[in-house]
Amino acid sequence: MNENTLFATVALYIQESSSLLLVVEGPDDHLALKDHCSPDLNLLSGTGGREQVLRAARLASERNIKGVRFLVDRDYDDFRTTVGTHQDNVLASTRHDIFLDISASEPLILQRVIDVFSDSARRRPDNVKPIPHSSVIESDAISLATALAAVRIVNARRSLALDFTRFSFGGLKEHEFKVEVIANTIFVRNECRPEDLDELISESISVHAEVLQLQIEPIGDHDLFSALARILKRINISISGDSLHKAFILAVTCAALSGTHWFQEIQKWCELNNRRGFSCQADSVLAA
Repeated sequence: MNENTLFATVALYIQESSSLLLVVEGPDDHLALKDHCSPDLNLLSGTGGREQVLRAARLASERNIKGVRFLVDRDYDDFRTTVGTHQDNVLASTRHDIFLDISASEPLILQRVIDVFSDSARRRPDNVKPIPHSSVIESDAISLATALAAVRIVNARRSLALDFTRFSFGGLKEHEFKVEVIANTIFVRNECRPEDLDELISESISVHAEVLQLQIEPIGDHDLFSALARILKRINISISGDSLHKAFILAVTCAALSGTHWFQEIQKWCELNNRRGFSCQADSVLAA
């Protein structure tokens, strides 16, 4: 499905349904939100990522299609020199993606996920050393993911089009949890010119120092959960980043959703159209 077929699907839905439509980037976003939507708000997942959804949103705006909003990740827009203007029908996350927004809204969700997977390890009688508190494990994972984020920012600023699937936290030894090691691995595996390596690695180190001063860590959900899996492996807990991500999705609450700005904007849009929107609005008010 490209942006034209996604747009055609949107247009057909709007023509045949009285409900509003929210288009999200992918299946994870759909899974996280679907159980919190009322019958007045239907979800449609894109298949080609952020750019596909943004291009479909542009087509919908140009053709004046009403009754639809598009929810996308902010990604690394804040670090690019030129960014395409979002359409009026597009909502973007405050942080890198909607899952980091949700986690910031209710930080205990991630710690509960860590507790679930570390509980059996804590109860092992043969533990040589104590298992760190979930907040410490979370902090270590964020630190590791931030090192990778620095390289992603260099990639975004320079439009390098690096293939990050060639890198995995699982291949790092503990003493390699450093931005220079991660940067070198990614640039070498992407066959960057040897004469550019020192400059690219130096820039990654500088960017890393830059992002450490930010109030919001510019890390993405997949990087965070992959880093968390590697940190857990350090204490002999084997779980994939994807499994951690799915566990987080299942733990998402109405209170966490209602604390995000895009939840509030979607609710306002639905109300303006005399529709209910998210079904958990009443629950979120009670939680507050």
